[in-house]
Amino acid sequence: MFLLFSTFIIACGTTHIIEVWTLWHPIYWISGLIKAITALVSVYTAIELVPLVPQALALPSPAILEAANAQLAKEIAERKQAQENLNQLLDRLENIVAERTAELTITNASLQAEINERQRIEVALRESEQQFRATFQQAAVGIAHVGIDGRWLLVNQRFCDIVGYTFEELQLLTFQDITYPDDLADDLNYVEQILAGDIQTYTLEKRFFCKNHSLVWINLTVSLVRDSFGNPKYFISVIEDISDRQRSQEQVRASLREKEVLLKEVYHRVKNNFQVISSLLSLQSEYITDQQDLQIFQQSQQRIASMALVHEKMYQSGDLSRINFREYVQELVVSLCTSYEVYDGEITLNINIDDEILLGLDTAVPCGLIIHELVSNSLKYAFPAGRSGEITVAIKEIANHKIALTVSDNGVGLPENFNFTETASLGWQLVEALASQITGEIVINNDVGVEFLITFSLG
Repeated sequence: MFLLFSTFIIACGTTHIIEVWTLWHPIYWISGLIKAITALVSVYTAIELVPLVPQALALPSPAILEAANAQLAKEIAERKQAQENLNQLLDRLENIVAERTAELTITNASLQAEINERQRIEVALRESEQQFRATFQQAAVGIAHVGIDGRWLLVNQRFCDIVGYTFEELQLLTFQDITYPDDLADDLNYVEQILAGDIQTYTLEKRFFCKNHSLVWINLTVSLVRDSFGNPKYFISVIEDISDRQRSQEQVRASLREKEVLLKEVYHRVKNNFQVISSLLSLQSEYITDQQDLQIFQQSQQRIASMALVHEKMYQSGDLSRINFREYVQELVVSLCTSYEVYDGEITLNINIDDEILLGLDTAVPCGLIIHELVSNSLKYAFPAGRSGEITVAIKEIANHKIALTVSDNGVGLPENFNFTETASLGWQLVEALASQITGEIVINNDVGVEFLITFSLG
């Protein structure tokens, strides 16, 4: 269509130029030809324009075009705004991507560090496992993993050496199979306690049957391994061969039994010798006519009897180094009452001694002699003319292994201004010397009757 309009315009222009040209040059045939061409182009253009007339009529009016232009401008503005929003979103997205990239970089670094740490831990675990295997296999004691049913799950070479079995042979046995029957009940009792959670571990000396049917003494220490849910998995047993120690202990026990018999015999012989001396003094006293000399002999005889009683209690005691002093004092005081012909109802005897008071020979003999002298004095002088009263012997531990020995009576008491350190009486001198022997301190209270308090330390 553009070419037709162009041709028509050119043809019209050429026609006008030819008409002007014919004013000077009469070439009308050319003018007519050009006009004919112009007419043909014009007709053909008109024919071509006919289909376009409805379309031309359908073109919008200027108002519509103006409204369309306004709408288009609005859409363009909206698109610009959308483009700006999109650009902002793209900027935010780029920032988010940058942040996520930084976070991923940090995370990757952390993951790499964790991977490195895990690799280090794996290496450490392998080294630890190697160390455990070396320790397990080369330990100087037997080590075993034992199933809950008693099966041998894993043992080291030392345990195989102790019992003489190979690991393959032990896998066919349980610990019950090689335990000496007399020791099995105690072991199973401990197993029940550890499975119940009552104890965490236990140690037991027991015997195993070796492959060659001999017995080996072992010191067994057992603990239980549980899974993450607390269910029992297996036992860890540490087995130490103590056969040599048991033999040594048995030799020591045999030696101690021999020495115990010998010591009892010594105490018995010393007691018998004291009794012989006492009997000799008794026989000798039959030839003494002086009453004062006779009394001295009898007092010496009683002192020897008190020492003999200590040795008698020593060899009768389960502990040959100490005696129960309460039993000793009771027999000593009763013996003194018999010697001085004091009978029930005349004088009341109170023995207040803790059963826990156990004295060795070095302390028991001086204390026995002190009690002998003080009780004898009370029996002889505290209750004249058949007067009744009480005599009390008390021994108790007061503090820091210090012992308080008290002998008292409610009799007539000591003479006024009495000082036993200055008296010539052998009995008082003995009391002072014996108290000094056990590093004791003497305190005398003469308010009601007389009370002797001697405090000393147990060595």
